[in-house]
Amino acid sequence: MFELNGFYNMDCMEGLKQFPDKYFDLAIVDPQYGIDTPKMSMGTNKHRRKNGYASTSTTEKLLRSGADSSWDSEPSAKEYFQELFRVSQNQIIWGGNYFDLPPTRCVICWDKLQPWDAFSQWEMAWTSFDRPAKMYRISNTGGSNGEEKICCAQKPVALYRKCLTDFAPPGYKILDTHVGSASSLIACYEMGYDYIGFEKDCWTYRKARNRLEAFQAQQSLFRNSISVRLPV
Repeated sequence: MFELNGFYNMDCMEGLKQFPDKYFDLAIVDPQYGIDTPKMSMGTNKHRRKNGYASTSTTEKLLRSGADSSWDSEPSAKEYFQELFRVSQNQIIWGGNYFDLPPTRCVICWDKLQPWDAFSQWEMAWTSFDRPAKMYRISNTGGSNGEEKICCAQKPVALYRKCLTDFAPPGYKILDTHVGSASSLIACYEMGYDYIGFEKDCWTYRKARNRLEAFQAQQSLFRNSISVRLPV
């Protein structure tokens, strides 16, 4: 049913059941934490205007556009993690501090390089790897630099590039169970990794698919322009 490099609008739990054990080399996932992210202020502050930023938060904009407000009302279920560990050989799980996961030597700390107190200053990912912990300092400026935000928990493509570079040798098959904005799939496509992605919410899925396809079209034009210039 599923093809590599496919992005599917469905509940990942239904999809995961159809894969054999350890099919994916690496799962990089950002499941719901159960902290009601869409109801947070997420940086709303009228005084931000003087610094050139909109006073309305990304969360408010998304909810007005029709985004789902209930997706983070409950944490991911135990059954989700059982299936995730079954179908993947290794895992990187964002928000690992919210879940009951085994002790690990290797965590990833993402320093967002942002000054606002209403935002979390950094995020943690749990990993299954037995190696030293990692620190990534990557600005989370998706909202302030004009890039459209598709979901409240959107992460930069650059963050996924780092994860793939450090943890995924060439040829790995990548799984993302909660694609959200498609940043993970964009990084996979750009770097040549096969992937499977799931997103349950229809509104988010449409926005993410449009973003992914726009990036793929841009890359195709770029590659074609290079090939035209090459000498025969």
